Amino acid sequence: MAELNFTEKELENRETMLWKDERCEAITGGENKNRFLLYQLKYSMMNADRIDIIVSFLMESGVRMLLKDLQRALERGTRIRILTGNYLGITQPGALYLIKDALGDQIDLRFYKEKERSFHPKAYIFHKKEFGEIYIGSSNVSRSALTSGIEWNYHFDVFRIRIILTVFLRTLKICFITIRLSLMMRY
Repeated sequence: MAELNFTEKELENRETMLWKDERCEAITGGENKNRFLLYQLKYSMMNADRIDIIVSFLMESGVRMLLKDLQRALERGTRIRILTGNYLGITQPGALYLIKDALGDQIDLRFYKEKERSFHPKAYIFHKKEFGEIYIGSSNVSRSALTSGIEWNYHFDVFRIRIILTVFLRTLKICFITIRLSLMMRY
């Protein structure tokens, strides 16, 4: 499949960009910028009605790279949920504060901390009218994982994997419900 050929500067001025309908399915990072997950996510955020991000950890460096696009999505009325954990103690409190300071209560940000079960997912789901897409792979939200780090991610669209996407969304819903119940039980 052909790859998108664009620069970071073009992404910032996306209103004047001419996007092709061609997407990168295998996203590997490295030296080829077309294989950076960051640019693929930015492209997907542009028209999403809902965004679900579920990752093992968040780092300030990665949050900073996505923040403007998340803000733009919210301004369009996009519903955004982020579910993260503290896998190996890596999530930076500053990353959580960056999100809350910039996006406030407009975003549903939750922290998974069930002690008896590991939490190691990495998925970025974009819902659109009549369409959806998901990126699944090894990338958490960090500068390295979103850009030049060697990461392996795969991009699927709902036309090819409707049943698989439904399974992932059901599991995500259960995680959000579990967290809500545990928060309610504490208070």
